[in-house]
Amino acid sequence: MDGNNQILPLAHGICKKESGLTWTWFLEKLYECVGDCQELTFVTDRADAIRVSIENVFPHAHHGLCAFHILGNILHKFGKNDKTKVLFWRLVKAYKRNVFEELWYRFSSTRPQVAAYLSEIPRAKWTRAYSPSKCYDYMTSNSAESMNALSVDARKMPIIPLLEFFRRLSQEWCYKRRIEGGKRSTVLTELAEKVVSKNEERTTGWSVSGVSDALYEVHDFKHGSIVDLRQETCTCKYWEGTGLPCGHVIMLLKHLKKTNFRQLAIDAYKMETYRSTYEEPVYPLPEPCDWEIPADMMVVKPPIMDTRQAGRPRNRNRIPSQGEEPIIRRCSICDSTTHNAATCPTLVPKKQKRLEKLVRHQVVTQKEKGKGQKGVKRR
Repeated sequence: MDGNNQILPLAHGICKKESGLTWTWFLEKLYECVGDCQELTFVTDRADAIRVSIENVFPHAHHGLCAFHILGNILHKFGKNDKTKVLFWRLVKAYKRNVFEELWYRFSSTRPQVAAYLSEIPRAKWTRAYSPSKCYDYMTSNSAESMNALSVDARKMPIIPLLEFFRRLSQEWCYKRRIEGGKRSTVLTELAEKVVSKNEERTTGWSVSGVSDALYEVHDFKHGSIVDLRQETCTCKYWEGTGLPCGHVIMLLKHLKKTNFRQLAIDAYKMETYRSTYEEPVYPLPEPCDWEIPADMMVVKPPIMDTRQAGRPRNRNRIPSQGEEPIIRRCSICDSTTHNAATCPTLVPKKQKRLEKLVRHQVVTQKEKGKGQKGVKRR
């Protein structure tokens, strides 16, 4: 993702199927480009093939799990519950550990079975509060799912048109974003400007107390926070977690008669970085008849398909990820999967009597209506 919350594809890999070998091959090629950066974070589903490959190729990178897939597993295992969804996302998005622990106590009291299930997953993999690396508010793999949805038809093409689809997509995105970046004169990207402006609006009525030359206490309407300008930290953990100045930092700089709080954002959100990201164009390919093919070009043979699927492949618009299996709905009376409670043939005695009484009442009403209509005809 770039500094404007837009998908930035780094690499595409085409392989026979998703497996440990193919994921290792893909990550090894990615390693050649980005290296073993300790601040690198992967957010994936709970597939073992991806986990093992990341541990082997990027041992120092943090491997987080997609919170959306974890929630899907919870709903599939324990059933849908709106309260569970709300509390789960509050746990995921909490920045401070004490806030997480308070929410966790409420969650474990109301949904003990779900809490026991989540306890088996390390908190560092699905929460902001315990994450050892910066995720910059990205706790899901939705960007990869968006690319899957975008290329759902292109994946059915032969390999050359498939590659051309991704090349043309990158060309269009780079050109459009290069033009947009040249028009903006702000310090931060459009997304970052909106977030910082919203944080600034929240500071109305706040106050500041000095502690030292670089340490200040900012009082908001809740608990307040301590800002250290020298270490560039805030006890609310928002500044460190997102890379954008929080309301406490903005309020402090306004108190110090400074208006350069946008400069405190990390370089990834600045327009200078945004422009340099898309400054290199993606060139189109000429027609195949105009290609200059070297004489010593190696002929690549088609891959050997080890496991051929039997029958005609089904036309799926989207391949479900792990944990996105369809929810099985059951009858609340007899626990059957073929019908619901409204059409259940094995009704309880009270409901059976109520239904029979209702049927008799409808029959009597229809007879009375028939007699009335006959009387009108005779008159």
